[in-house]
Amino acid sequence: MRITSDLYLLVGYPALYVKSVRAVVISDLHLGFESAVASEGIYLPRVQLKKAIDLVTNLSKITNAEKLIINGDLKHVFEKLTLQEREESTKLLSVAKDYFKEIVLVRGNHDNYISVVTSRFDIPIVEKLELNPETVALHGHTYEEEAQRYKYIVIGHEHPSLRIPDELGGVLRFPCFLLTPLRNGSTAIVLPAAGHYQTGNPVTLDENQYLSPLIKKQGIIGESVPYVVEYGKITLEFPRLSKLMLIS
Repeated sequence: MRITSDLYLLVGYPALYVKSVRAVVISDLHLGFESAVASEGIYLPRVQLKKAIDLVTNLSKITNAEKLIINGDLKHVFEKLTLQEREESTKLLSVAKDYFKEIVLVRGNHDNYISVVTSRFDIPIVEKLELNPETVALHGHTYEEEAQRYKYIVIGHEHPSLRIPDELGGVLRFPCFLLTPLRNGSTAIVLPAAGHYQTGNPVTLDENQYLSPLIKKQGIIGESVPYVVEYGKITLEFPRLSKLMLIS
């Protein structure tokens, strides 16, 4: 799904493809989530690693990309590198190395101590990464004035999702991309979370509900356009939020 001549949303996947550098960009895998919530008495099947491996291998096969860019939050726990995080990030990066010539991690707010693992694979950790002369990737948890000189700013951090009522009166929640125009004329491309259990924060017209300071301070929220992802199937463009919220 074309955004520009160089940037494409990959249909059915929470990933952006950058044609000029043959790169795929994903965000917010949050490996180690299951053990973190287990310590709080919530027990979930350990499936995030398998889902993450399936994702990166599928992305390689459908794009033949040479570079994998993880735009923050490879791991979940803030204050340490847990055993599950160490084991699962090691396994994922080991597999990814077989499919991609280059891997880069853009630092997210959860990525403390992950260098213990990335250094074994010679994977650089950067604060932001220029994807092309018009586009930069950063995680989105900090406000960076310099990034706003770019026409397109690719971020994660938000975990955006769209809530859709079903015919039985329930609500379905789908991860989504969010293309948000900024007050300076740039556009933020917000990636959906790639982690299986990171079901997402519902998009809203209330700017105070967003996590990223870039969206809070600069986003023209009502003009944001969500692109809903049904994994492995479709990516569907919805009306901008100002119209969508009137419908719902």
